[in-house]
Amino acid sequence: MKIAVLTDSGSALTKESGKALGLYVVPLEVIDGTDSFRDGVDMTTQELYERLRLQHTPKTSMPLTSEIEDVLQEIKRNGYTHIIAVPLSSGLSGTYNTMRMCAEDLAIPMTIIENYTTCDLQCHDALLALACSKQNMEPEAIKAYVEDKVKESGTLILPNDIQHLKRGGRLTPLAAAAASLLKIKPILTIGPETKGKIDVYEKVRTEKKAQHVAVQAICDIMKNSEGDIYVIHSDCLDKATEIADIFQKECPLVKVHVNTICAVISAHTGLDCIAIQYIKK
Repeated sequence: MKIAVLTDSGSALTKESGKALGLYVVPLEVIDGTDSFRDGVDMTTQELYERLRLQHTPKTSMPLTSEIEDVLQEIKRNGYTHIIAVPLSSGLSGTYNTMRMCAEDLAIPMTIIENYTTCDLQCHDALLALACSKQNMEPEAIKAYVEDKVKESGTLILPNDIQHLKRGGRLTPLAAAAASLLKIKPILTIGPETKGKIDVYEKVRTEKKAQHVAVQAICDIMKNSEGDIYVIHSDCLDKATEIADIFQKECPLVKVHVNTICAVISAHTGLDCIAIQYIKK
């Protein structure tokens, strides 16, 4: 069995960067007014940031069905007999079901992994699936292994303006209600415990307090464990670097990474947002 691993640009990968890693990537859509862009193809993350600075309020959409079908056909032409798909959380997007339906229509065997996340954790899970495939594991064994690791992962989000997320409709009712409260800095969470939707983790009064609570919570989980922590940001590198430095000191067994929040996710978080993602080894 020859297995290909497919993901989408919610993983912070473009087609090119995914190909360099051995992954297939389909781009999600960013819609700004009457203009539509393929994430990582027609629009870069920095270009999206510039639109946000100009007070634009872009929306997003799942990949075009034709884009998914084209990639599936390419995978088939390249001699693969099975696909492991790792789309962004089905709680955030319909990409999960669209990939499944396209594979059924084209009669291409596909196993889909629900990872309840997006961004760098989604990429991490896709690469984990790829590593398993190279060890000749069967698709269902790969799915079980990765989904077991997903249980040891999570994300805390520190948005500067929660209204962006509220407009996007990806919040739970509780989190949406928090968006209406004044003088609070909600810490949001997404992961297996929220079924891949964005919910409230805690509500505090200041940005510094929010950072402290989020960092301490993840330190408590990861301090004596091996694994990875991803500190990702939308145009606030200094904050991300400061937080990453704390993790480097407090969690010596962990690999700490700093990256940007990709365009299709930043369209919802807005600028000046920090997300901290973790997964145990």
